[in-house]
Amino acid sequence: MSIKDIIILACSFTENEELKEALSSSTASLDEKQTDLVNMFVECFNLIANEIASDYIPHYERETLVTNDFKINYSSFSSVPLKIVSVVDKNGHKVRFKAFDDYLMALASEVTVTYLSQPEEKGLNDSVASVIPMRIYAYGMAREYYLMQTLYEEADIWQERFVQALQSLSRRKNETMMPARRWL
Repeated sequence: MSIKDIIILACSFTENEELKEALSSSTASLDEKQTDLVNMFVECFNLIANEIASDYIPHYERETLVTNDFKINYSSFSSVPLKIVSVVDKNGHKVRFKAFDDYLMALASEVTVTYLSQPEEKGLNDSVASVIPMRIYAYGMAREYYLMQTLYEEADIWQERFVQALQSLSRRKNETMMPARRWL
């Protein structure tokens, strides 16, 4: 799904019909006010993506890295680590580690690090591959939009929809099927 499509849906929720039509049209150009609004919606998307990854549905990454003096700078990771979950050596044994502000200290020369990652910043023409439906992102973006406009009652409405949709999604993900039983 594209960020542009998510913004178009968020425009429906926030009653920004002019921007919705301009983004939906392939020939229309945006004026300065619409461009500022699009940039604000892109910022809202990035805020929501970070909130979802850090508070609701974490995204795990796993990378094998070589340590220099048992230190691994966070800049060596392909994504920004939010939290280090585990560190194992090349034989699969757990390695003691300590996370500092700028680096990770692990007592092995080559380690595989599993960590929660922060989503990378997206732009208008980017797309996102996610299990989260477009509607949930748009709910969160509507909340952020109304907060930026200091319309707190409207923001509360979209906050409630956003949280309920995420909770519903996480319940479906965690549901387990019990095998059918017969009465004796």
